[in-house]
Amino acid sequence: MTNKVTSKASNLPSNTPTALASWMRGLAREIEHQGCDAHALFSEAGLDFDLLDSPEARYPVPQTTLLWQKAVALTGDETLGIKAIRHITPATFHAVGLSVMASETLEQAFGRMRRFVDLVTDASEIELLSTEREFVVELKLKDDAQPAHQSTDGFLCLLANAGKGLGDASLVPLRVELSRPAPQAGNLDFFEKSFAAPLTFGCNTMRIVYELTMVRTRLKGANTLIAEHLDQASQAAIDRLKPASSVSRKLRDWVANRLPQGAPSIEDAATYMNMSARNLQRKLADEGTNLAGIVDEIRQSEAMRRLKQSGDSLTAIALDLGFSDASAFSRACKRWFGKSPSDIRGAQAS
Repeated sequence: MTNKVTSKASNLPSNTPTALASWMRGLAREIEHQGCDAHALFSEAGLDFDLLDSPEARYPVPQTTLLWQKAVALTGDETLGIKAIRHITPATFHAVGLSVMASETLEQAFGRMRRFVDLVTDASEIELLSTEREFVVELKLKDDAQPAHQSTDGFLCLLANAGKGLGDASLVPLRVELSRPAPQAGNLDFFEKSFAAPLTFGCNTMRIVYELTMVRTRLKGANTLIAEHLDQASQAAIDRLKPASSVSRKLRDWVANRLPQGAPSIEDAATYMNMSARNLQRKLADEGTNLAGIVDEIRQSEAMRRLKQSGDSLTAIALDLGFSDASAFSRACKRWFGKSPSDIRGAQAS
């Protein structure tokens, strides 16, 4: 991958958060739709307009925030973020967008968004929480990232309308919490219709809340085989984002080989990397991950592969992935996929 940014952004620190350039394509088209010169506006913000059509090019988030600010000032339209997503398609997000479309359930779709959100932007992360009755999708900003309100408006509106995008207009949230201030009174109705859910503004969190049974409803367009192949492409793209010398990349193969002995401790991993546990934790945090996250990603990917492609017993798979027994493996599968290992294997057979 060529991790392209504009020359004006090249003086920014190497750890500056970035976003997929094609994500800005929707904004460019909305700006032009409103009769403004998108090319000139991108130039004013220090962004190379031509990168919009480069599949894996990325823009620095400080520049995209400036672009949003300039676009709102130029158009006078605080709803720009929501309007921009009208020009977005699943292919805008490449493999991860298409794998989401092939997911079995809305819960799985959000799981893929969480796992591969760094492909869209590494300025934020998605956390998934569930209670006895509710399923919560929370967008968390990393470190000091401060994207424009319109950017998070658009991204959260996409998430809130994921069910409709997956072909079932009945899959709507129970409620949505936004950290941004309430819009002007004349725009409030537009916000509510766009999110198709009751909204609360000025919150400490950015959350979309669904009924738990709703997100576990099987989707008509599900195609697990296609989704899994696309997941591999998304993981490869994630790996290309990281420097070859990244700590998390070096750890992945070691963790995968070490799992039959149980999930490694941070001390074990630090010994392998020849550094202190505290130093390893800090370096992984700098790369937006941690040891538990690496272990979980490897287990999830390998579990689905083994359940679909092998006839190994559930106990054998569980032990190979470092679980204490088949029951612990089953609980993990229900968390990852919303179903038991036997159900996954049964669906494959049918």
